[in-house]
Amino acid sequence: MKKITIAALVTLGMGGLTYAAMADNQRGPGPHGPRLEAVDVNQDGNVTKDEIAAHRADKFSSADTNGDNLVSADEFEAFAEAERERKREARQSRRFAKMDTDGDGMISAEEHASHADARMDKMFERVDTDGDGVITEAEREAAKEKMRERRGKRGFGRRG
Repeated sequence: MKKITIAALVTLGMGGLTYAAMADNQRGPGPHGPRLEAVDVNQDGNVTKDEIAAHRADKFSSADTNGDNLVSADEFEAFAEAERERKREARQSRRFAKMDTDGDGMISAEEHASHADARMDKMFERVDTDGDGVITEAEREAAKEKMRERRGKRGFGRRG
């Protein structure tokens, strides 16, 4: 019974990692743009159940490092850690490319300042509700409350 429970948990976990990986691979140039190339094996623009099953099987095989068609807790953790690292590296690469506006592989002080200024402008648009160029204590508290309300609706975390 214990083996069945562990196998069920691993299978459910692998399914979750598969679909999380699919969601991560759907991102295009922007942080949330649709892209299904990782799952759309024949590149016809459509994703079938067979393609999803093949993708899931590939992810399972990647986790099953000893090839016994079972994923141990150690294999599962190693796979999850590798997926986290892959996503972290991809995120870091996207962030760097976004800041390296001239594409020379370096971030200049001007590029850094431009990126920081754009983020600051976006924050001021959102928080400085009266548009006077000053974020007051009341505006900060209102912004915090708005964030709490949003988190309450979707939970904590990015996709909560």
